[in-house]
Amino acid sequence: MASSTLTPVIFFTIFIIFDLQTSKAKQTICKTLSCGDIDITFPFDLTQTTQIQDPRCSYYPNPSFQLSCHKKTQTILSLPNTNNLIINNIDYKTQTIQVNDPEGCLPKRYLGNNFNLSGSPFKLNPEIYRLYNLTLLSCPSNVSSEFPITPVSCLSEHDSDTSLVVSWGEPIEDTTLSETCEVISRGLVPLPRMDMTMWPFWVDLNSDVELVWNKPRCEKCAVNGQVCGFSDDETNGLQVECFPSPSNGGLSTSAKYCISIGVGLPGLLCLVVICCFIRGKMRTLLPHNQRTSNHPSITISLEPLPSFVTGLDGATIEKYPKILIGESGRLLKPSDNTCSICLSEYEPKETLRSIPECNHYFHAACIDEWLKMNGTCPICRNSPEPYSSTTPYLSSLLLSPNSSPMTSSR
Repeated sequence: MASSTLTPVIFFTIFIIFDLQTSKAKQTICKTLSCGDIDITFPFDLTQTTQIQDPRCSYYPNPSFQLSCHKKTQTILSLPNTNNLIINNIDYKTQTIQVNDPEGCLPKRYLGNNFNLSGSPFKLNPEIYRLYNLTLLSCPSNVSSEFPITPVSCLSEHDSDTSLVVSWGEPIEDTTLSETCEVISRGLVPLPRMDMTMWPFWVDLNSDVELVWNKPRCEKCAVNGQVCGFSDDETNGLQVECFPSPSNGGLSTSAKYCISIGVGLPGLLCLVVICCFIRGKMRTLLPHNQRTSNHPSITISLEPLPSFVTGLDGATIEKYPKILIGESGRLLKPSDNTCSICLSEYEPKETLRSIPECNHYFHAACIDEWLKMNGTCPICRNSPEPYSSTTPYLSSLLLSPNSSPMTSSR
């Protein structure tokens, strides 16, 4: 029995090990790299690092996903048509990144038209931003207090008499402002859609800008706690799919099913073995005459249950003899002068009925009701045979002082 139980256990253990090894052979486990507080994983890769990654752990067809780490704190994004940007956050669930200028002055890029996302997989988040044609003006420092305009902090010259401010790109209607300030540049600037209603109190143009990427699509993997990567099937080319996270042990779905079955089935078999062992022990404790030789089941000796006896029908009851007590109240047995059913003493002129064979007698009304519900004598509990007398019942017997006692006895 033990060997038959171990066989499935060994089988499932070998199957699980084989599945795990196969999964590891097929799937490339990609590490999560980091630069400062930024976690870097597929589709991004970190160059110039001692942590060697498999080439398939990054979306290598597009070099814009190749990041670099500057001074171990700044994650640098290199784009083909603009200067480097610094990444301050990556959200893999929404496929968005927050970028800014490494020197901390995005408006300077707007001033020089140096914020070009063409040729890269990234674009402004269309749900947040809209491009507005703004004009950058160089104005005396006292203008910001006279006009409702917000200076650009990183471009303002705090140690001089001039500061840089922003305004609409439309022709400036206020002649005082147009005569006082000098137009430096005009260009498209990404501003949150809601900020249009706040003009001219613009938010700081130096805030992070949110970019999105649409290819490859990996947000479902991040939402489900999995990692994204290239498909193991080489025929799929650059198709990506979701894999178990290395933090979960790298188990595939089939491996998890195998572990569940491999643990559950041996557990069930062990329970069967324990039950068989207990049954065998119980059989050895039973007397020899209670064991069965041809069937392995346990023989349990039970006392026979009493058969359920129903009452008698009225015709049968009427065939049982009746006795009429005379005026003297003399009975067949003077010592038996009480009905065992109602526990009342017999009185003269009362009608009694006796049960054949045992000859026990009772009040006729009491025994009739009893026999309708129970086909046994209330005293001896015997089930009398149906009375075979050809007469409906024994003729009434008057027990008087001149009559002789009955020869029948109880």
